[in-house]
Amino acid sequence: MRRCLYVVRKEKGGFLAKVKTLYNRLVAETDDPITQWLMCMPMLGALSKVGQTITEADAVRVMAVYACIRVIASEIGASPLHFMRTMPNGGKERVHGGLADLLRFEPNPEMTASDFKKTMTFNLELWGNGYAEVQRNRLGEVVGLWPIPSWRVIKERDLDTRKLYYRVAVQNGEVILDEKRMLHLRGLGDGVVGMRFVSLARDALGLAIAGEEYGSRFFENGALASGIATYPRALSQEALDNFKKSFKESYEGLSNAQRVMFLEEDMKFQQLTIPNDAAQFLETRSYQMHEVCRFFGVPPHKIAILDRATFSNIEHQSMEFDQQCIYPRIVQWEEELRRVLLTQEEKELGYFFKFNLNSKSRVAMATKTNYYNFMRQNGVMNANDIREMEDMNPIPAEEGGDAYLVNGNMIPLSTAMTRQPDVKESADEE
Repeated sequence: MRRCLYVVRKEKGGFLAKVKTLYNRLVAETDDPITQWLMCMPMLGALSKVGQTITEADAVRVMAVYACIRVIASEIGASPLHFMRTMPNGGKERVHGGLADLLRFEPNPEMTASDFKKTMTFNLELWGNGYAEVQRNRLGEVVGLWPIPSWRVIKERDLDTRKLYYRVAVQNGEVILDEKRMLHLRGLGDGVVGMRFVSLARDALGLAIAGEEYGSRFFENGALASGIATYPRALSQEALDNFKKSFKESYEGLSNAQRVMFLEEDMKFQQLTIPNDAAQFLETRSYQMHEVCRFFGVPPHKIAILDRATFSNIEHQSMEFDQQCIYPRIVQWEEELRRVLLTQEEKELGYFFKFNLNSKSRVAMATKTNYYNFMRQNGVMNANDIREMEDMNPIPAEEGGDAYLVNGNMIPLSTAMTRQPDVKESADEE
């Protein structure tokens, strides 16, 4: 099996040429990207810099990568997860106890629900797959969910039964788990396993890592000064030392900022600007951070890149983040939980899982208030419908919590229907 290694060729020139020497790579000679991905086993990595293999550990050290994964994992980890049931009348009610409490509070004795969801999301985003062993009691009931590091799991298909199973590496060998004993969140791939992040984002990630290494070497080895003081004649060592001492006391430091500079005799001072290579380096780093954000679907302002953000567009970018980035991942969670954790009978009875994305202020309060007012005043939602979306306790039915109202005097919908004929009769009498 050919290792996915890359070689470097020395070149002269500016910043881009120097990055190119770090970035030129010789990939396994195949046109099939899936074959290239399979040839790069997890411990070998998917790309390299300066002949050194790059793994997930290298990728997560890129600050933009870590920040994007942290934002996604934190959003999902903070969203409440409910166990629900569809009622005969079409309504939905929340189920309490047992599996519901397990998922909402403590999936296993060592983790909170938030920690569990963040860990699974971290593995999914970085490795392309998130795994958790499903622990069941003798009755087949789910009593625990235990995350497993993605690099320890291999998913295979039995050629005789055509069923999928999981091989999990442990200290003394491996353990075989069937599909009902493994919760598997997968990224883009063949539908069986997801492809690794370092395989899909090899170009953007490689340039980002090469740029960071170049920057480290530039500032470590470069001789940088803010300006040059010149004198037409030679100075003695004593005169030079006196000048440096006087200059430092008079012009260096925050307290001396913006002071007018006075120079002796024919001495001149020339301010130095940032070198072109360094300026181009900063531009390239900014571009690569945007590339990483584009890969994860995270708006740049979510990881503190505010160069193109305004107060007017941040709200819309945040809404797009919820709709385009978080919502698809939430749906994947809900569907996989239902597929693995529920029995066929429970599925037929209408049980399902639902994240409550309305429990947090995901849109502007004014927008949310206008929406609720419209739905409430037109009899589409009652008070308890709105309170449920906001994760609030219901109002007792006898106090009108389940009553549907219509606009006007905000009377019950049933009352409005009974009063309608009276209005028509009064008009006819006139």
